[in-house]
Amino acid sequence: MKIRISDIGNDGLHLNLSKEPGWLVNAPDIVRSAEGLYISSVYYIDLYVTKVLREINVQGIISFSIVSPCARCLDRVESNLKPKINLILIPNRTETEGDDIVDYESYNGNEVDLGGYLREVIAMSIPVKILCREQCRGLCQNCGVNLNSASCSCEVDWIDPRLTALRNIKI
Repeated sequence: MKIRISDIGNDGLHLNLSKEPGWLVNAPDIVRSAEGLYISSVYYIDLYVTKVLREINVQGIISFSIVSPCARCLDRVESNLKPKINLILIPNRTETEGDDIVDYESYNGNEVDLGGYLREVIAMSIPVKILCREQCRGLCQNCGVNLNSASCSCEVDWIDPRLTALRNIKI
């Protein structure tokens, strides 16, 4: 996604566009993974680009949906994600500056390519652990029943047989 610097006027440049799920080329396993995680919508990108002298500021949001199995009960979960974009582009930047809120990148020439950065933001915004709800009880470790929708008659106070000798120790 390239932007010509000359297209950024005094009032800035507003970009409102959409990309297909296959656009995330740096993480093709997320587009359709074997674990059941996949992008279920197009990416809606809403950016506002401004320029002050040679520094370019990009702010906005990306909206998309993913489908994943719950990490505890394996039910299908659809999540809507909206990572925020806050990027400052500086020409020929060599030193490393850090900020928790703003990302810094560099650019050369008369064009700025935001594609790699936006793909990185999308990939990094996908949670490692997705739950159907915070109070998800998961699956029974013995019989495998989903404890959110049914109960089982398995022994609740199960103790690893390798540790039964410790049960008789008095302290």
